[in-house]
Amino acid sequence: MNVKEIRVKSCMTKSKLTDYVINPYTGCEHGCKYCYADFIRIFQNIKDKWGDFVFIKANCPELLIKELEKNKPGHIWMSSVCDCYMPLEEKYKLTRKILEIIANSPYKNKFTIEILTKSALVRRDFDLLKKLNAELGLSINNLDEKTARILEPFASSPSERIKTLKEAKKSGIRVFGFISPVFPGITNLEDIFKELSFCDYVWVEFLNMKKSVLNRLMPIIRDNFPDKVGDFEFAINNPEEYHEKMKKQVRELEKKYKLKVIEIVIHQELNLK
Repeated sequence: MNVKEIRVKSCMTKSKLTDYVINPYTGCEHGCKYCYADFIRIFQNIKDKWGDFVFIKANCPELLIKELEKNKPGHIWMSSVCDCYMPLEEKYKLTRKILEIIANSPYKNKFTIEILTKSALVRRDFDLLKKLNAELGLSINNLDEKTARILEPFASSPSERIKTLKEAKKSGIRVFGFISPVFPGITNLEDIFKELSFCDYVWVEFLNMKKSVLNRLMPIIRDNFPDKVGDFEFAINNPEEYHEKMKKQVRELEKKYKLKVIEIVIHQELNLK
């Protein structure tokens, strides 16, 4: 693992996804085989493979102090292209420092906070999440531990993620499930809706079928889930039919489990024809 500290020009950046994003790290230690964020390697001319590098944005906290003052009010999402609670966070505590700065800032009421992670390490910061009235989401795409180790080798197990959400809910934090990505033939949506029925709401995101994602993912599917290759090929070659079928199922489960679906995310423009 290539780990080094770097200095950046900004910590809190504007985004097309929300008002602002904060990514305390460049790269991600979790090494998820389907992650779309590997585009960073090309954008920043990084030679390491995705999952083999993490750059710590050491000056992010000091930059944030001024950014909270000058930036317009809005929503902050942590994090869009890394997991701010990857294992290295236990050592560097960069995410916690950022949350402490926001919590102690005279400008904290200008912003709402949302955290999305695959790590049970977020339990460490429940005190700050409650102080900030932040919302917490954990990504889950299947409940099988063995499958998770193949597709998300260094993330917390699915059972630990669900347990973490339950603990957060019990402590008074607003929680949501991020069902992402939905793997054709692998993700059992009903089982996940049932497990997450205690959440305040969920998002559902279909697999990003960008060529760079599929080039990394499909060899792993063929080697480990050969009986699911046909499901993937159907979804890739018939995206509109596949997505309509899955959207119908999501809406049926929403009613059955009385679990509000905020949005169904489809990367339609990235699908291969």
